[in-house]
Amino acid sequence: MGPIIRRSIALLLVLQGATPCAGKEYPAPTPPRFGGYAMRKSFRIWLSAWRNLYADPAEDEAEVPLLEDSALPPLFKGVKPKVVHSTGGFAGGVVSEGMGYALMIEGMLAAQGDAWAKDLAMGLLRSWLGMVQGINHDPKLALGGASEQDGSALKVDSDPYGVSAIDGWGPAGVATWKFPRHLCAANDPWKPCHGSAADGDVDAVLGAVYIAGALNYPIDLVDIVVRLIITFASADLGFPDMYRTLPDGKRIFVPKAGSQWGGLTPPDGKFKTLGPEWCYNPAYFAPAHYRTFKQFLSKVWDKRFEAYLPKTLDGKQTQLSDLTSAFDGAILAGYNILYYSSCESGTVSNWVGVMAPCETDDALSCKGVPWQYTPFVGKDKGECSTSGTRWGTFGADAGRTFWRLAMDYVLHTADSERVDVYWRSGWVNQNITFNARLFLNRIVTQYRRYASCDGGNEGGCDCHYPGCIVNATEPFQLAKAFASDKWPRTPGLTCDAVPHHGQAWWAGFMAYPTFTAFVAPYDITVNLTDDNVTLLPLHEWQHTNWMETFAHICNFSNFTEEGGWKIFGKVCQTTYFHVSQETISTMLMSGTMKPLPEFHGIKRSPSSAASKTESEKHPDDNDAKTASGRADGAKAPEESATRKGTEKAADAKDGDFAAALIVEAFQVQSSSQLRPPPGSTDWLAKSVAIIAASVMVVGSIPAIMKLRRTKPASSSRTWEQEQGPLMELGAADVDGERPAC
Repeated sequence: MGPIIRRSIALLLVLQGATPCAGKEYPAPTPPRFGGYAMRKSFRIWLSAWRNLYADPAEDEAEVPLLEDSALPPLFKGVKPKVVHSTGGFAGGVVSEGMGYALMIEGMLAAQGDAWAKDLAMGLLRSWLGMVQGINHDPKLALGGASEQDGSALKVDSDPYGVSAIDGWGPAGVATWKFPRHLCAANDPWKPCHGSAADGDVDAVLGAVYIAGALNYPIDLVDIVVRLIITFASADLGFPDMYRTLPDGKRIFVPKAGSQWGGLTPPDGKFKTLGPEWCYNPAYFAPAHYRTFKQFLSKVWDKRFEAYLPKTLDGKQTQLSDLTSAFDGAILAGYNILYYSSCESGTVSNWVGVMAPCETDDALSCKGVPWQYTPFVGKDKGECSTSGTRWGTFGADAGRTFWRLAMDYVLHTADSERVDVYWRSGWVNQNITFNARLFLNRIVTQYRRYASCDGGNEGGCDCHYPGCIVNATEPFQLAKAFASDKWPRTPGLTCDAVPHHGQAWWAGFMAYPTFTAFVAPYDITVNLTDDNVTLLPLHEWQHTNWMETFAHICNFSNFTEEGGWKIFGKVCQTTYFHVSQETISTMLMSGTMKPLPEFHGIKRSPSSAASKTESEKHPDDNDAKTASGRADGAKAPEESATRKGTEKAADAKDGDFAAALIVEAFQVQSSSQLRPPPGSTDWLAKSVAIIAASVMVVGSIPAIMKLRRTKPASSSRTWEQEQGPLMELGAADVDGERPAC
């Protein structure tokens, strides 16, 4: 942004009675990068495979509790419930993790006008609300992941701490992590599945937020979603009482593992943890979700929702600002714990410690720094883990960290850049620059450094021997970047934060999440002193080529109308754990994840999710299913014999992007940020607004002319880190000034 524009906007803000930020300016971030035709096709096929796991729940409630139409708002009338069947590991039956994934995926697609996704999303949401209700002898009392023997899910001061359900027209809250609940009794006799899982909860709530947007924010659904957000914050973040205060006064909330344990839950006392003490999963950290919850609440908040906010333990009524501040505190904590839980290669530990005890176990808030001893549990270097994955190891749990951080960059690009990293003592470390983009860049560096092919060049990782499939990517060349299963192992996969080698790259749930790192622009220059190599910034087309390389790992050529897609390949598994990560990852890389739909006010009239017209149906949706979940009548997309031409033609041209920039500039000119207050006749304010927008258009022309033509300048300035630099970054990265407000 040029000085003329800055002065114009600053002047306009003054004229409108606002005060411009007096601190340092933070440079505008580069937009996220996405794959092309092959990646978009890959996502639609993985989506079809994922939807094959959907089913109608048993009518006798043997799987999940079912709600009558009378227990729900009118928009659920006639909506058939749907569930996701999971298998493998700690899964099996219907788990909240899978339901959360499905709600997030279908909610986002529904918000883009996909009518089939809207039907599926509403069916999944109906089942989720049934899981919140639980099987209870009192139909008016939602269990919210608890048992009837626990304290009330509706009260913040009951054991376990937090509000996990809020009554209303339709139960809303967190859900027991697995149904049928008796499935847990095989491991722990006489103890059915108990408590919620924060990862499933957060994805499910995000999906509900998008469903509300897809239906144009009807009041009855908005009410449910507000209650969902509040219960997630209370049960899974510890709002409003379970927090730590840093030396600078910042109040931070640490995401728990679920409603009954993890995070800052004390080891003893009234709210004693029911799981490993002071344990935290970095992959449960979902900054894009928290920011979207804040965004949603700011749009729809109504005074009557204040009654849903829980009081503190000392009886103080909380406000919306307290709730949104809790999400800010969770974002701050999550990024700092991630910094101390990950290596320069991008590997992350499944589980780490966040020990920060108060003077007594009955105290839920006090001064403390949760990452003081991370990844260990306390100064005695303790360890913790659960769900079948090890502490200090890069494995199935940790893999999801990548797409959660990629979502933050894609959906909240500017905010994801603004991260303060703290010393272990709890004070801001001005020598460190760390955020979503730089974390994701670590994975890109690892691929560029150790893969035996260059996916940034078209066909650079293809097979070249006689008889191989045309355009097929050879995955073994990529696997060398994260080879923990062969000797010698790839350097950098372990460090003080991740001391043990983890699972092999060859699992789809390990490989695909790492691919999402390429959505974050690689604008840095990395000097690899050990190899005497310098990695230059990547152009946009190189990012796209890398993602197209990943899209060609699997063989999607076999399609029949009777059987749907037959997917072949070594990193192309189609069982629950794998296909969930393959679907979410390709959804991100295809550019299908979008911000919330525009808000034009809450719709007060009754709405029906079932009503739709033919024009609403997705024109390219080849995934329509029969009742059995199988693809029905879909047509296989045509695939070009080579990647040249067809795939690149499907992407946006430079001219289209240039036009988009100009349109965006005029949209900014007409936005409320550059418009005088309603009824204002101040000609000067209006003139400044027009001038500012015009300068933006003119100023964009040189940038448009340089698109994909200019190599970014490089520098050898060092990125200082607490435990010593492993790589040196370009000046463009370290010179970025932090926002002061």
